[in-house]
Parts: sequence; structure tokens; C-alpha cells
Amino acid sequence: MRHASRRTGLWWSLALVGLFGGAFAIAGLFAALPAPAVGGTCGPGKLSESAVVAFFDPDSIGAGSEPAATTTANALSRADWMAFVGECQASADSRVLSTFAILVLSIVVALLGIWLAVRATRAPIT
Repeated sequence: MRHASRRTGLWWSLALVGLFGGAFAIAGLFAALPAPAVGGTCGPGKLSESAVVAFFDPDSIGAGSEPAATTTANALSRADWMAFVGECQASADSRVLSTFAILVLSIVVALLGIWLAVRATRAPIT
């Protein structure tokens, strides 16, 4: 009987690790994005916004309106603007996609652990 309870504890531990991974992934979605290398923040204010907001609402990145490329000076400011927006959006995209992968893997691990633990407690030990 001791062997079965140890195995069941292992399966419940697997479920807890999966739940922890899911919480980690969800927290990653709502953490602020890092500041881009070109300066500023990836948000409308003085702080960067969360990855999930920037991913689903790219217009919320606080870069202002796109400058027209009519003169050389405007072309340079437009290139800076595009680099800023591109870096913020790439950061948001990579954070959302990586946390989504972690979330899916965590859900699979948690469900597998729960299924194995329930199955182990119901199955007769021979």
C-alpha cells in the first residue's frame, strides 16, 4: 500500500507543477513589456503596458501618430517611429506566443497528473 500512495503523491505533484506553470504563464501575459532599445516605453503613459493588451490592441502602443515621410528629417523620424513600434510589437508577440505555449503544456501536464492520480486511487493494487 505504501508504494501506491507514493505513486499517487507523485501524480498529484505533477498536477501541482502543471498548475504552477499555468499561473506562471498567465502572470507573464499581464507583466509589463520591457522598454525598447530605441528609448521610451511600450505604453501610452510613462510605463509599459502588458503583453496581452499590446498584442490584441497594437494601436495602444504609445508611439503617437505615424510621421509622414515627405522630407529627409521626417523620413528619419518615421524610421525611428517604425523601429519603436516594431520592437514593442515584436516583444508583445513573442511574450504572448511563448506564454501560450507554456500555458498549453502546463494544462496538459496538470490534466495528466490529475488523471493518473485519480486512476491510481481507483485501481485495485495487485
